[in-house]
Amino acid sequence: MRLTILFTFLIFIISLTSCKDNKKVSIENVQHKSIPGDYFENQEAKKLNDKGIELSKTGNYKGGESAFFKSLEIEPNNPTTLSNLGLNRFLDYDYDNAIKYYQKSYTISDSTYHIPAINLGLTYFYNKEFAKGIEITNYVIEHTNDKDILSSAYVHRALNYLGKNECDKAQTDLNYIIANFQESRNTEYHIKDLTEKIKNCVQHRV
Repeated sequence: MRLTILFTFLIFIISLTSCKDNKKVSIENVQHKSIPGDYFENQEAKKLNDKGIELSKTGNYKGGESAFFKSLEIEPNNPTTLSNLGLNRFLDYDYDNAIKYYQKSYTISDSTYHIPAINLGLTYFYNKEFAKGIEITNYVIEHTNDKDILSSAYVHRALNYLGKNECDKAQTDLNYIIANFQESRNTEYHIKDLTEKIKNCVQHRV
């Protein structure tokens, strides 16, 4: 793919209301982040992708999905659009299709585009596929030095450890987050959130 343009990607920080009831989701601290390395060959495909992002931001997930599909008609193997489509499906609680699009995005990028991978880790958590969530976040942790990506990977791995009631492993990840990612966005929120969830995990095991 000819490299032509940066894209705008949404990262949604999820407040997990319960480690056991993964269907209850509230959205907190919505971020918009420009990330280098993902590109469009066709400007119309980019415009449709951007339209899908804007519609998804307003909660119009069906409209956003339609825009992403139209973008993919022009560039069917664009990992950016596929990843954004996965996020759109995740936010609409369509976890199976979110996983499908994230996986396709990651495969097309030869497992070098780690945003769909960390989002896979979170989606596997909500789909109660905790072992898969740990596996994919392990892979990201072993294959990137990007601190923002690593921060999310450790958070999502900790959540999957909590899903398996592996409280000690989640605590180890939390300790690493505290020691290494204080400057990353929303770290303070994640530290508080994971601390509370680990406390509940330990109490549940006792």
